[in-house]
Amino acid sequence: MIKILDSLNEELYRYKVYALLIFIGMITLLAWQSDDSYHAYIMAKNLVDGNGFVYNIGQRATASSCPLFTLVVAAGYFVIRDMFFVSLLINIIFSSIAFKMLIWDYCRTKRQIIFCLAVLLGSVSFMSYTTSGLENSMLFFLGACFMKIYFGHERYDRKTLLIMALLVSLIAMTRMDAVLIFAPMAVYAYISKRDGFSFARSVGPGILGLLPFILWELFATFYYGFPFPNTAYAKLGTDFALREYVVRGIRYYLNAAVCDPIILIVPVFAVIAAMSVKKAQYIACMTGPVIYGLYLLYIGGDFMMGRHFTVSFFISVICYMDIKNREFSELGRGAGLHRSFVAAAVAALIFGTTSNVITDQFLFGRTFGSPISDERAGYFTSSSLFNNVSSLISTGELGIRYTWREDGVDELRENGMAGGILDSVPGITKYYNNDLYLNDLYALGDPYLAHLPAVKEQGWRIGHMWREAPAGYRNLVRYGWDSGAIINEDARQYYEIIDEITRGKLFDADRIMKVININLGRYDHLIDNYKATLDENNRQIITEEDSDDHLAGND
Repeated sequence: MIKILDSLNEELYRYKVYALLIFIGMITLLAWQSDDSYHAYIMAKNLVDGNGFVYNIGQRATASSCPLFTLVVAAGYFVIRDMFFVSLLINIIFSSIAFKMLIWDYCRTKRQIIFCLAVLLGSVSFMSYTTSGLENSMLFFLGACFMKIYFGHERYDRKTLLIMALLVSLIAMTRMDAVLIFAPMAVYAYISKRDGFSFARSVGPGILGLLPFILWELFATFYYGFPFPNTAYAKLGTDFALREYVVRGIRYYLNAAVCDPIILIVPVFAVIAAMSVKKAQYIACMTGPVIYGLYLLYIGGDFMMGRHFTVSFFISVICYMDIKNREFSELGRGAGLHRSFVAAAVAALIFGTTSNVITDQFLFGRTFGSPISDERAGYFTSSSLFNNVSSLISTGELGIRYTWREDGVDELRENGMAGGILDSVPGITKYYNNDLYLNDLYALGDPYLAHLPAVKEQGWRIGHMWREAPAGYRNLVRYGWDSGAIINEDARQYYEIIDEITRGKLFDADRIMKVININLGRYDHLIDNYKATLDENNRQIITEEDSDDHLAGND
Protein backbone atom coordinates (compact mmCIF):
# COMPACT_ATOMS: atom_id res chain seq x y z
CA MET A 1 0.00 0.00 0.00
CA ILE A 2 2.82 2.39 0.94
CA LYS A 3 4.57 1.65 -2.37
CA ILE A 4 1.35 2.36 -4.29
CA LEU A 5 0.90 5.68 -2.48
CA ASP A 6 4.51 6.60 -3.12
CA SER A 7 4.05 5.76 -6.79
CA LEU A 8 0.89 7.89 -7.01
CA ASN A 9 2.59 10.79 -5.25
CA GLU A 10 5.57 10.55 -7.57
CA GLU A 11 3.30 10.53 -10.61
CA LEU A 12 1.35 13.53 -9.26
CA TYR A 13 4.62 15.37 -8.66
CA ARG A 14 5.69 14.69 -12.26
CA TYR A 15 2.39 16.11 -13.54
CA LYS A 16 2.94 19.23 -11.46
CA VAL A 17 6.44 19.66 -12.83
CA TYR A 18 5.19 19.13 -16.40
CA ALA A 19 2.41 21.67 -15.86
CA LEU A 20 4.85 24.22 -14.45
CA LEU A 21 7.25 23.74 -17.37
CA ILE A 22 4.40 24.10 -19.88
CA PHE A 23 3.22 27.27 -18.14
CA ILE A 24 6.71 28.80 -18.06
CA GLY A 25 7.23 27.87 -21.68
CA MET A 26 3.95 29.44 -22.80
CA ILE A 27 4.34 32.73 -20.93
CA THR A 28 7.93 33.01 -22.17
CA LEU A 29 6.89 32.34 -25.75
CA LEU A 30 4.10 34.94 -25.46
CA ALA A 31 6.15 37.46 -23.41
CA TRP A 32 5.77 41.06 -24.54
CA GLN A 33 6.07 44.64 -23.33
CA SER A 34 3.18 47.11 -23.14
CA ASP A 35 3.91 50.74 -23.88
CA ASP A 36 2.48 51.76 -20.50
CA SER A 37 5.09 49.69 -18.70
CA TYR A 38 7.79 52.05 -19.96
CA HIS A 39 6.43 54.90 -17.85
CA ALA A 40 7.54 52.88 -14.82
CA TYR A 41 10.80 51.82 -16.48
CA ILE A 42 11.74 55.47 -16.97
CA MET A 43 11.39 56.06 -13.23
CA ALA A 44 13.34 52.89 -12.43
CA LYS A 45 16.17 53.92 -14.76
CA ASN A 46 16.24 57.48 -13.40
CA LEU A 47 16.50 56.13 -9.86
CA VAL A 48 19.39 53.79 -10.70
CA ASP A 49 21.15 56.51 -12.70
CA GLY A 50 21.01 58.87 -9.72
CA ASN A 51 18.37 61.23 -11.13
CA GLY A 52 15.74 60.55 -8.48
CA PHE A 53 12.61 58.42 -8.45
CA VAL A 54 10.99 60.66 -11.05
CA TYR A 55 9.51 60.62 -14.55
CA ASN A 56 11.20 63.72 -15.97
CA ILE A 57 14.62 64.60 -14.63
CA GLY A 58 14.41 67.72 -12.49
CA GLN A 59 10.71 67.43 -11.70
CA ARG A 60 9.41 65.30 -8.82
CA ALA A 61 6.43 63.62 -10.49
CA THR A 62 5.45 60.01 -10.94
CA ALA A 63 3.92 58.37 -13.98
CA SER A 64 3.78 54.94 -12.34
CA SER A 65 0.79 53.53 -10.46
CA CYS A 66 2.89 50.62 -9.12
CA PRO A 67 5.71 52.00 -6.94
CA LEU A 68 6.80 48.71 -5.37
CA PHE A 69 6.95 46.89 -8.69
CA THR A 70 8.86 49.85 -10.15
CA LEU A 71 11.38 49.59 -7.29
CA VAL A 72 11.77 45.84 -7.94
CA VAL A 73 12.43 46.58 -11.62
CA ALA A 74 14.96 49.23 -10.54
CA ALA A 75 16.73 46.64 -8.38
CA GLY A 76 16.83 44.24 -11.32
CA TYR A 77 18.11 46.97 -13.63
CA PHE A 78 20.81 47.85 -11.11
CA VAL A 79 22.16 44.31 -11.49
CA ILE A 80 21.38 43.67 -15.18
CA ARG A 81 21.59 46.87 -17.20
CA ASP A 82 19.09 45.86 -19.85
CA MET A 83 15.59 47.07 -19.07
CA PHE A 84 13.84 45.05 -21.78
CA PHE A 85 15.14 41.67 -20.69
CA VAL A 86 15.35 42.18 -16.92
CA SER A 87 11.77 43.43 -16.66
CA LEU A 88 10.42 40.45 -18.58
CA LEU A 89 12.53 38.12 -16.45
CA ILE A 90 10.95 39.63 -13.33
CA ASN A 91 7.47 39.16 -14.83
CA ILE A 92 8.16 35.53 -15.71
CA ILE A 93 9.60 34.75 -12.26
CA PHE A 94 6.65 36.27 -10.38
CA SER A 95 4.03 34.62 -12.59
CA SER A 96 5.78 31.24 -12.50
CA ILE A 97 6.05 31.23 -8.70
CA ALA A 98 2.37 32.17 -8.42
CA PHE A 99 1.39 29.30 -10.73
CA LYS A 100 3.67 26.90 -8.86
CA MET A 101 1.94 27.83 -5.58
CA LEU A 102 -1.47 27.22 -7.15
CA ILE A 103 -0.54 23.78 -8.49
CA TRP A 104 1.46 22.59 -5.46
CA ASP A 105 -0.93 23.87 -2.77
CA TYR A 106 -4.37 23.34 -4.31
CA CYS A 107 -4.19 20.51 -6.86
CA ARG A 108 -4.51 17.01 -5.40
CA THR A 109 -5.21 15.05 -8.56
CA LYS A 110 -4.01 14.93 -12.16
CA ARG A 111 -7.42 16.17 -13.33
CA GLN A 112 -7.16 19.21 -11.09
CA ILE A 113 -3.71 20.02 -12.45
CA ILE A 114 -4.96 19.76 -16.03
CA PHE A 115 -8.07 21.78 -15.18
CA CYS A 116 -6.12 24.67 -13.60
CA LEU A 117 -3.54 24.71 -16.38
CA ALA A 118 -6.23 24.72 -19.06
CA VAL A 119 -8.26 27.47 -17.38
CA LEU A 120 -5.25 29.78 -16.98
CA LEU A 121 -3.82 29.11 -20.43
CA GLY A 122 -7.29 29.57 -21.87
CA SER A 123 -7.65 33.15 -20.66
CA VAL A 124 -6.27 35.55 -23.24
CA SER A 125 -6.12 38.35 -20.69
CA PHE A 126 -4.45 36.35 -17.94
CA MET A 127 -1.79 35.05 -20.31
CA SER A 128 -1.23 38.56 -21.68
CA TYR A 129 -0.56 40.02 -18.26
CA THR A 130 1.64 37.27 -16.90
CA THR A 131 4.25 39.42 -18.64
CA SER A 132 3.56 42.80 -20.38
CA GLY A 133 5.97 44.66 -18.07
CA LEU A 134 3.09 45.74 -15.86
CA GLU A 135 2.54 44.96 -12.18
CA ASN A 136 -0.02 42.14 -12.63
CA SER A 137 2.59 39.40 -12.28
CA MET A 138 3.70 40.75 -8.90
CA LEU A 139 0.07 40.90 -7.79
CA PHE A 140 -0.36 37.25 -8.79
CA PHE A 141 2.64 36.36 -6.64
CA LEU A 142 1.62 38.47 -3.63
CA GLY A 143 -1.97 37.26 -4.00
CA ALA A 144 -0.84 33.63 -3.95
CA CYS A 145 1.21 34.33 -0.81
CA PHE A 146 -1.78 35.99 0.86
CA MET A 147 -4.10 33.11 -0.02
CA LYS A 148 -1.62 30.57 1.33
CA ILE A 149 -1.73 32.34 4.70
CA TYR A 150 -5.48 32.89 4.56
CA PHE A 151 -6.48 29.31 3.71
CA GLY A 152 -3.65 27.79 5.72
CA HIS A 153 -5.30 28.62 9.05
CA GLU A 154 -8.72 28.23 10.63
CA ARG A 155 -7.67 30.78 13.26
CA TYR A 156 -4.93 33.36 13.14
CA ASP A 157 -2.35 34.13 15.81
CA ARG A 158 -0.70 37.54 16.10
CA LYS A 159 2.29 36.54 13.98
CA THR A 160 0.03 35.33 11.19
CA LEU A 161 -2.02 38.54 11.33
CA LEU A 162 1.21 40.52 11.11
CA ILE A 163 2.25 38.63 7.95
CA MET A 164 -1.22 39.11 6.49
CA ALA A 165 -1.13 42.86 7.15
CA LEU A 166 2.36 43.04 5.64
CA LEU A 167 1.14 41.35 2.47
CA VAL A 168 -1.80 43.78 2.25
CA SER A 169 0.71 46.60 2.63
CA LEU A 170 2.90 45.25 -0.18
CA ILE A 171 -0.15 44.74 -2.40
CA ALA A 172 -1.19 48.36 -1.78
CA MET A 173 2.30 49.52 -2.72
CA THR A 174 2.17 47.41 -5.87
CA ARG A 175 -1.21 48.77 -6.94
CA MET A 176 -3.30 50.67 -4.45
CA ASP A 177 -6.77 49.73 -5.68
CA ALA A 178 -5.93 45.99 -5.71
CA VAL A 179 -6.34 46.09 -1.92
CA LEU A 180 -10.11 45.98 -2.49
CA ILE A 181 -9.75 42.32 -3.49
CA PHE A 182 -8.00 41.32 -0.26
CA ALA A 183 -9.43 43.73 2.33
CA PRO A 184 -12.58 41.66 3.14
CA MET A 185 -10.41 38.63 3.92
CA ALA A 186 -8.12 40.67 6.15
CA VAL A 187 -11.09 42.20 7.98
CA TYR A 188 -12.62 38.75 8.45
CA ALA A 189 -9.38 37.39 9.89
CA TYR A 190 -8.83 40.32 12.25
CA ILE A 191 -12.40 40.56 13.50
CA SER A 192 -13.74 37.00 13.53
CA LYS A 193 -10.87 34.51 13.60
CA ARG A 194 -8.32 35.65 16.16
CA ASP A 195 -6.74 32.77 18.01
CA GLY A 196 -7.81 33.45 21.60
CA PHE A 197 -6.80 37.09 22.05
CA SER A 198 -8.71 40.35 22.00
CA PHE A 199 -9.15 42.62 19.02
CA ALA A 200 -7.12 45.30 20.83
CA ARG A 201 -4.09 42.97 20.82
CA SER A 202 -4.42 42.54 17.04
CA VAL A 203 -4.19 46.27 16.35
CA GLY A 204 -0.43 46.38 16.98
CA PRO A 205 0.46 43.65 14.45
CA GLY A 206 -1.95 45.24 11.98
CA ILE A 207 -0.36 48.68 12.19
CA LEU A 208 3.14 47.20 12.12
CA GLY A 209 2.30 45.18 9.01
CA LEU A 210 0.81 48.22 7.26
CA LEU A 211 3.81 50.36 8.15
CA PRO A 212 5.57 50.00 4.76
CA PHE A 213 2.52 51.38 2.97
CA ILE A 214 2.02 54.12 5.56
CA LEU A 215 5.65 55.16 5.23
CA TRP A 216 5.38 55.12 1.44
CA GLU A 217 2.32 57.39 1.56
CA LEU A 218 4.12 59.82 3.85
CA PHE A 219 7.14 59.78 1.55
CA ALA A 220 5.04 60.21 -1.60
CA THR A 221 3.14 63.14 -0.12
CA PHE A 222 6.36 64.80 1.00
CA TYR A 223 8.44 64.02 -2.10
CA TYR A 224 5.89 64.33 -4.92
CA GLY A 225 3.41 66.53 -3.07
CA PHE A 226 0.51 64.10 -3.45
CA PRO A 227 -0.47 60.80 -1.77
CA PHE A 228 -1.76 59.17 -4.96
CA PRO A 229 0.05 58.47 -8.24
CA ASN A 230 -0.17 61.24 -10.81
CA THR A 231 -1.87 58.75 -13.13
CA ALA A 232 -4.84 58.57 -10.73
CA TYR A 233 -5.39 62.33 -10.93
CA ALA A 234 -5.02 62.24 -14.71
CA LYS A 235 -7.51 59.40 -15.24
CA LEU A 236 -10.10 60.11 -12.56
CA GLY A 237 -9.89 63.88 -12.03
CA THR A 238 -11.41 64.63 -15.42
CA ASP A 239 -14.62 66.49 -14.54
CA PHE A 240 -16.59 63.86 -16.48
CA ALA A 241 -19.98 62.63 -15.27
CA LEU A 242 -19.99 59.34 -13.33
CA ARG A 243 -22.52 57.84 -15.73
CA GLU A 244 -19.99 58.13 -18.57
CA TYR A 245 -17.51 56.08 -16.56
CA VAL A 246 -20.19 53.50 -15.69
CA VAL A 247 -21.17 53.13 -19.35
CA ARG A 248 -17.55 52.39 -20.21
CA GLY A 249 -17.33 50.02 -17.27
CA ILE A 250 -20.28 48.07 -18.64
CA ARG A 251 -18.61 47.94 -22.03
CA TYR A 252 -15.49 46.60 -20.33
CA TYR A 253 -17.53 43.70 -18.95
CA LEU A 254 -19.20 43.10 -22.32
CA ASN A 255 -15.83 43.08 -24.03
CA ALA A 256 -14.54 40.46 -21.59
CA ALA A 257 -17.72 38.40 -21.96
CA VAL A 258 -17.24 38.26 -25.73
CA CYS A 259 -13.45 38.16 -26.05
CA ASP A 260 -12.36 36.29 -22.91
CA PRO A 261 -15.44 34.80 -21.22
CA ILE A 262 -13.49 32.41 -19.00
CA ILE A 263 -12.12 35.36 -17.03
CA LEU A 264 -15.67 36.20 -15.88
CA ILE A 265 -17.04 32.66 -15.59
CA VAL A 266 -14.44 31.53 -13.05
CA PRO A 267 -15.24 34.28 -10.49
CA VAL A 268 -18.98 33.71 -10.98
CA PHE A 269 -18.70 30.00 -10.19
CA ALA A 270 -16.33 30.71 -7.30
CA VAL A 271 -18.96 33.05 -5.81
CA ILE A 272 -21.65 30.39 -6.29
CA ALA A 273 -19.43 27.76 -4.66
CA ALA A 274 -18.66 30.05 -1.71
CA MET A 275 -22.35 30.76 -1.17
CA SER A 276 -23.29 27.09 -1.51
CA VAL A 277 -20.98 25.91 1.30
CA LYS A 278 -22.12 28.85 3.50
CA LYS A 279 -18.72 29.23 5.12
CA ALA A 280 -17.71 32.75 6.14
CA GLN A 281 -14.08 32.24 5.16
CA TYR A 282 -15.01 31.62 1.53
CA ILE A 283 -17.72 34.26 1.41
CA ALA A 284 -15.19 36.83 2.68
CA CYS A 285 -12.74 35.62 0.04
CA MET A 286 -15.15 36.18 -2.85
CA THR A 287 -16.52 39.43 -1.45
CA GLY A 288 -13.29 41.13 -2.51
CA PRO A 289 -13.58 40.32 -6.24
CA VAL A 290 -17.23 41.40 -6.15
CA ILE A 291 -16.33 44.76 -4.58
CA TYR A 292 -13.49 45.17 -7.05
CA GLY A 293 -15.86 44.37 -9.89
CA LEU A 294 -18.17 47.20 -8.79
CA TYR A 295 -15.14 49.48 -8.50
CA LEU A 296 -14.27 48.70 -12.13
CA LEU A 297 -17.69 49.99 -13.15
CA TYR A 298 -17.02 53.16 -11.16
CA ILE A 299 -13.67 53.87 -12.86
CA GLY A 300 -14.87 52.88 -16.32
CA GLY A 301 -12.87 49.67 -16.64
CA ASP A 302 -9.78 50.07 -18.78
CA PHE A 303 -8.66 50.26 -22.40
CA MET A 304 -6.56 47.08 -22.01
CA MET A 305 -8.77 44.08 -22.64
CA GLY A 306 -9.33 42.09 -19.45
CA ARG A 307 -6.29 43.42 -17.62
CA HIS A 308 -8.08 44.50 -14.45
CA PHE A 309 -9.97 41.19 -14.18
CA THR A 310 -6.83 39.07 -14.02
CA VAL A 311 -6.05 39.27 -10.29
CA SER A 312 -9.66 38.54 -9.26
CA PHE A 313 -9.64 35.69 -11.78
CA PHE A 314 -6.49 34.15 -10.29
CA ILE A 315 -7.75 34.51 -6.70
CA SER A 316 -11.07 32.94 -7.75
CA VAL A 317 -9.29 29.88 -9.17
CA ILE A 318 -7.49 29.42 -5.84
CA CYS A 319 -10.69 29.90 -3.84
CA TYR A 320 -12.66 27.46 -5.97
CA MET A 321 -9.96 24.79 -5.75
CA ASP A 322 -9.77 25.13 -1.98
CA ILE A 323 -13.56 24.80 -1.70
CA LYS A 324 -13.53 21.75 -3.93
CA ASN A 325 -10.80 20.03 -1.94
CA ARG A 326 -11.93 20.86 1.59
CA GLU A 327 -15.70 21.22 1.37
CA PHE A 328 -17.03 19.39 -1.66
CA SER A 329 -14.80 16.35 -1.05
CA GLU A 330 -15.52 16.14 2.68
CA LEU A 331 -19.26 16.62 2.36
CA GLY A 332 -19.68 14.55 -0.77
CA ARG A 333 -21.47 17.36 -2.54
CA GLY A 334 -20.73 19.93 -5.18
CA ALA A 335 -20.32 17.37 -7.98
CA GLY A 336 -23.16 18.94 -9.96
CA LEU A 337 -21.78 22.44 -9.55
CA HIS A 338 -18.31 21.28 -10.57
CA ARG A 339 -19.65 19.55 -13.69
CA SER A 340 -21.50 22.73 -14.59
CA PHE A 341 -18.33 24.75 -13.99
CA VAL A 342 -16.25 22.47 -16.22
CA ALA A 343 -18.89 22.57 -18.97
CA ALA A 344 -19.14 26.37 -18.77
CA ALA A 345 -15.35 26.68 -18.79
CA VAL A 346 -15.04 24.47 -21.88
CA ALA A 347 -17.79 26.43 -23.65
CA ALA A 348 -16.11 29.71 -22.70
CA LEU A 349 -12.76 28.55 -24.01
CA ILE A 350 -14.30 27.47 -27.31
CA PHE A 351 -16.32 30.67 -27.65
CA GLY A 352 -13.34 32.84 -26.70
CA THR A 353 -11.26 31.38 -29.53
CA THR A 354 -13.96 32.14 -32.13
CA SER A 355 -15.20 35.52 -30.89
CA ASN A 356 -12.88 37.56 -33.14
CA VAL A 357 -15.42 37.20 -35.90
CA ILE A 358 -18.06 39.29 -34.12
CA THR A 359 -16.09 41.41 -31.64
CA ASP A 360 -15.39 44.36 -33.90
CA GLN A 361 -19.08 44.78 -34.65
CA PHE A 362 -19.52 46.13 -31.10
CA LEU A 363 -18.73 49.71 -30.09
CA PHE A 364 -15.99 48.61 -27.70
CA GLY A 365 -14.11 46.73 -30.40
CA ARG A 366 -11.07 44.60 -29.79
CA THR A 367 -8.54 45.50 -32.44
CA PHE A 368 -5.60 47.73 -31.55
CA GLY A 369 -6.74 51.34 -31.09
CA SER A 370 -10.35 50.41 -30.29
CA PRO A 371 -11.87 51.80 -27.05
CA ILE A 372 -10.90 48.45 -25.49
CA SER A 373 -8.17 46.58 -27.30
CA ASP A 374 -6.09 43.45 -27.19
CA GLU A 375 -2.84 45.25 -26.39
CA ARG A 376 -0.68 42.16 -26.73
CA ALA A 377 -1.96 41.61 -30.27
CA GLY A 378 -1.25 45.25 -31.08
CA TYR A 379 2.27 45.43 -29.68
CA PHE A 380 3.49 41.86 -30.17
CA THR A 381 5.22 42.47 -33.49
CA SER A 382 7.41 45.23 -32.09
CA SER A 383 7.62 44.42 -28.37
CA SER A 384 7.53 40.63 -27.94
CA LEU A 385 10.46 38.76 -26.50
CA PHE A 386 10.55 36.40 -29.47
CA ASN A 387 10.61 39.12 -32.13
CA ASN A 388 13.13 41.26 -30.25
CA VAL A 389 15.51 38.37 -29.76
CA SER A 390 15.20 37.71 -33.49
CA SER A 391 15.86 41.40 -34.19
CA LEU A 392 18.86 41.41 -31.85
CA ILE A 393 20.36 38.41 -33.59
CA SER A 394 19.79 39.73 -37.11
CA THR A 395 20.40 43.48 -36.69
CA GLY A 396 22.23 43.82 -33.37
CA GLU A 397 19.51 45.97 -31.75
CA LEU A 398 16.04 45.64 -30.24
CA GLY A 399 13.11 46.23 -32.56
CA ILE A 400 11.01 47.79 -29.77
CA ARG A 401 13.07 50.97 -30.15
CA TYR A 402 11.21 51.68 -33.40
CA THR A 403 7.66 51.05 -32.21
CA TRP A 404 6.60 54.67 -32.69
CA ARG A 405 7.38 57.51 -35.09
CA GLU A 406 9.16 60.32 -33.27
CA ASP A 407 8.43 63.32 -35.48
CA GLY A 408 7.56 65.59 -32.56
CA VAL A 409 10.70 64.63 -30.67
CA ASP A 410 12.83 65.10 -33.79
CA GLU A 411 11.40 68.59 -34.21
CA LEU A 412 12.33 69.50 -30.63
CA ARG A 413 15.89 68.31 -31.19
CA GLU A 414 16.23 70.09 -34.54
CA ASN A 415 15.20 73.34 -32.88
CA GLY A 416 17.54 72.85 -29.94
CA MET A 417 14.75 72.70 -27.35
CA ALA A 418 15.18 71.00 -23.98
CA GLY A 419 11.69 69.54 -24.03
CA GLY A 420 8.08 70.01 -24.91
CA ILE A 421 4.43 69.15 -24.33
CA LEU A 422 3.42 67.05 -27.34
CA ASP A 423 -0.01 65.76 -28.28
CA SER A 424 1.15 62.25 -27.42
CA VAL A 425 4.36 60.84 -25.95
CA PRO A 426 4.29 57.01 -25.78
CA GLY A 427 6.23 55.48 -22.91
CA ILE A 428 8.69 53.77 -25.26
CA THR A 429 9.40 57.07 -27.01
CA LYS A 430 10.02 58.82 -23.70
CA TYR A 431 12.31 56.03 -22.47
CA TYR A 432 14.61 56.32 -25.47
CA ASN A 433 14.59 60.15 -25.31
CA ASN A 434 14.93 60.57 -21.57
CA ASP A 435 17.40 63.41 -21.92
CA LEU A 436 14.48 65.61 -23.00
CA TYR A 437 11.67 66.88 -20.79
CA LEU A 438 8.66 65.20 -22.42
CA ASN A 439 5.01 65.14 -21.43
CA ASP A 440 1.80 65.02 -23.40
CA LEU A 441 -1.81 66.15 -23.17
CA TYR A 442 -2.87 62.87 -21.52
CA ALA A 443 -0.89 64.17 -18.52
CA LEU A 444 0.17 60.80 -17.05
CA GLY A 445 3.49 62.33 -16.05
CA ASP A 446 2.47 65.99 -15.92
CA PRO A 447 1.53 67.06 -12.37
CA TYR A 448 0.12 70.36 -13.68
CA LEU A 449 -2.14 69.22 -16.52
CA ALA A 450 -3.29 66.17 -14.53
CA HIS A 451 -5.19 68.46 -12.13
CA LEU A 452 -6.96 70.43 -14.87
CA PRO A 453 -10.33 69.39 -16.34
CA ALA A 454 -10.14 67.05 -19.34
CA VAL A 455 -11.66 67.89 -22.70
CA LYS A 456 -15.09 66.36 -23.17
CA GLU A 457 -15.47 64.80 -26.57
CA GLN A 458 -17.74 62.18 -28.06
CA GLY A 459 -16.43 58.63 -27.70
CA TRP A 460 -13.54 59.47 -25.38
CA ARG A 461 -11.37 56.49 -24.53
CA ILE A 462 -10.82 55.42 -20.93
CA GLY A 463 -7.25 56.09 -19.83
CA HIS A 464 -6.80 58.59 -22.67
CA MET A 465 -8.58 61.72 -21.48
CA TRP A 466 -6.60 64.68 -22.74
CA ARG A 467 -6.33 68.23 -21.49
CA GLU A 468 -6.03 71.33 -23.58
CA ALA A 469 -2.84 73.05 -22.46
CA PRO A 470 -3.55 76.54 -21.06
CA ALA A 471 -2.44 79.20 -23.52
CA GLY A 472 1.28 79.72 -23.09
CA TYR A 473 2.04 76.47 -21.26
CA ARG A 474 3.60 74.70 -24.24
CA ASN A 475 5.91 77.60 -24.93
CA LEU A 476 6.80 77.77 -21.25
CA VAL A 477 8.18 74.23 -21.52
CA ARG A 478 9.80 74.76 -24.93
CA TYR A 479 11.59 78.01 -24.30
CA GLY A 480 12.05 78.25 -20.56
CA TRP A 481 10.31 77.85 -17.25
CA ASP A 482 8.97 81.41 -16.91
CA SER A 483 5.43 81.06 -15.57
CA GLY A 484 4.58 84.44 -17.10
CA ALA A 485 4.15 82.65 -20.42
CA ILE A 486 0.80 81.26 -19.20
CA ILE A 487 -1.83 83.84 -20.15
CA ASN A 488 -4.70 82.97 -17.80
CA GLU A 489 -3.91 84.34 -14.33
CA ASP A 490 -5.57 81.52 -12.36
CA ALA A 491 -3.91 78.86 -14.52
CA ARG A 492 -0.59 80.66 -14.05
CA GLN A 493 -0.95 80.84 -10.26
CA TYR A 494 -1.84 77.14 -10.08
CA TYR A 495 1.19 76.29 -12.21
CA GLU A 496 3.46 78.28 -9.90
CA ILE A 497 2.17 76.28 -6.93
CA ILE A 498 2.73 72.96 -8.72
CA ASP A 499 6.14 74.13 -9.88
CA GLU A 500 7.28 74.94 -6.34
CA ILE A 501 5.93 71.62 -5.03
CA THR A 502 7.63 69.53 -7.74
CA ARG A 503 10.81 71.55 -8.31
CA GLY A 504 11.36 73.58 -5.15
CA LYS A 505 13.69 72.66 -2.31
CA LEU A 506 12.29 69.62 -0.51
CA PHE A 507 12.52 70.96 3.02
CA ASP A 508 11.54 74.54 2.25
CA ALA A 509 8.81 75.59 4.70
CA ASP A 510 6.79 77.41 2.05
CA ARG A 511 6.83 74.33 -0.18
CA ILE A 512 5.67 72.09 2.65
CA MET A 513 2.78 74.47 3.39
CA LYS A 514 1.79 74.37 -0.27
CA VAL A 515 1.83 70.55 -0.18
CA ILE A 516 -0.51 70.61 2.81
CA ASN A 517 -2.79 73.25 1.31
CA ILE A 518 -3.12 71.65 -2.11
CA ASN A 519 -4.12 68.32 -0.56
CA LEU A 520 -6.69 70.13 1.59
CA GLY A 521 -8.22 71.66 -1.54
CA ARG A 522 -7.28 75.23 -0.70
CA TYR A 523 -6.19 75.98 -4.25
CA ASP A 524 -9.19 74.38 -5.96
CA HIS A 525 -10.71 77.81 -6.52
CA LEU A 526 -7.95 78.53 -9.03
CA ILE A 527 -8.98 75.53 -11.11
CA ASP A 528 -12.64 76.51 -10.74
CA ASN A 529 -11.88 80.04 -11.92
CA TYR A 530 -9.89 78.72 -14.86
CA LYS A 531 -12.65 76.27 -15.74
CA ALA A 532 -15.14 79.14 -15.79
CA THR A 533 -13.24 80.56 -18.77
CA LEU A 534 -13.65 77.30 -20.76
CA ASP A 535 -16.60 76.21 -22.85
CA GLU A 536 -18.92 73.34 -21.93
CA ASN A 537 -16.42 70.80 -23.29
CA ASN A 538 -13.52 72.28 -21.30
CA ARG A 539 -11.99 73.86 -24.40
CA GLN A 540 -10.51 77.34 -24.25
CA ILE A 541 -12.69 80.13 -25.60
CA ILE A 542 -10.65 82.35 -27.88
CA THR A 543 -12.10 85.78 -28.58
CA GLU A 544 -11.00 87.99 -31.44
CA GLU A 545 -9.44 90.36 -28.91
CA ASP A 546 -7.07 87.83 -27.37
CA SER A 547 -6.58 85.44 -30.28
CA ASP A 548 -3.16 86.85 -31.12
CA ASP A 549 -1.96 86.43 -27.53
CA HIS A 550 -3.35 82.90 -27.41
CA LEU A 551 -1.65 81.82 -30.61
CA ALA A 552 1.60 83.36 -29.48
CA GLY A 553 1.41 81.48 -26.21
CA ASN A 554 0.45 78.03 -27.52
CA ASP A 555 1.67 77.68 -31.08
